[in-house]
Amino acid sequence: MELISRLTYYRRIFYAYVLKKKTSNLSFWHTDLAVNILKEDDKTGVRRYPMNFVQKTAYNTHKDSAGVIMLDYGGNIGLQYNPNAIAQAALGFYDLYLDSIEKNDKEKKELYKSRFMEQSQWFLNMGRLVMDDILLWEYTFPFEFREYLHAPWRSALAQGQGISVCLRAYHISKYDRYLQSAQKAFNSFRYLAREHQGGVLDDSNDNIWLEEYIVNPPNHVLNGFIWALWGVRDYAVFFDDDYAWNLWDSCIKTLCKNLKNYDLGFWTSYDMAMAHSLRWPTMPSSIYYQRLHIIQMKAMYALTGDTVFHSYAQRWESQLSNPLYRILSQIWKGYFKLRWF
Repeated sequence: MELISRLTYYRRIFYAYVLKKKTSNLSFWHTDLAVNILKEDDKTGVRRYPMNFVQKTAYNTHKDSAGVIMLDYGGNIGLQYNPNAIAQAALGFYDLYLDSIEKNDKEKKELYKSRFMEQSQWFLNMGRLVMDDILLWEYTFPFEFREYLHAPWRSALAQGQGISVCLRAYHISKYDRYLQSAQKAFNSFRYLAREHQGGVLDDSNDNIWLEEYIVNPPNHVLNGFIWALWGVRDYAVFFDDDYAWNLWDSCIKTLCKNLKNYDLGFWTSYDMAMAHSLRWPTMPSSIYYQRLHIIQMKAMYALTGDTVFHSYAQRWESQLSNPLYRILSQIWKGYFKLRWF
């Protein structure tokens, strides 16, 4: 059974990375990355997102009848909704909507508003309510990670970015269901993942983590933590919610304390699983995720002014520009995926 599962995984990876790279799920993710230049009203209100996702709006490969994007994972997974991807496409259209307002282009304003609302509507239609009034935007397909994730599975990343979309959708539409959805989705950030079927928090080693993947032991994926955290911040800003602000502050402390654990000396690690279990080897980042970590550090510096984030952005950018480091890291990455996933 394990051999069959392994071969199925290899077939799917070969499909996504080689045979259908231009139309698989990778065609959505592997775009250029950039930060948004945040003005003061972006920081004090829920306007521009810290990262710019405009390039995601060019994705037209797979959509449902309502215009909502879908990703093709190939193999036994196939075409699926991905809440994270839908949120990023929506946020990209929202940036274009704001751009059109600044340019006083009424035609494009209505176009991008419509495109944004197409994606946003998914978060009203597809959530599942669980105990303690928690709304979950789940992944409804299985996924191979450090543990096999059985469908449906929840994620702080989907919750955080979904909240960011819903708050902006309310700003445009004034439709109360978007506010209600954001509030119910935020409830997932009130509970520990190991104790509650809707929780996404972890408190290992006196830290507060937002977990992209709910696995045991927790693995603290860096990019997912930060994207989820921006949703927490949006919620705190919009509602001026004391709990959300305290959670934001706690997570900033966690980041500042643990960024060194993602630094391999010449490259970054995708997660921090090795801190909890020696049976889980270090997972070096792909080149895409190395770039993403850099962009996220720059955005965190813009949001907080904390020079810790600025220094790591510079350090990791220097690593990325080193040809030898790039080669070594990707040989290690390739071995990791073939051996451990």
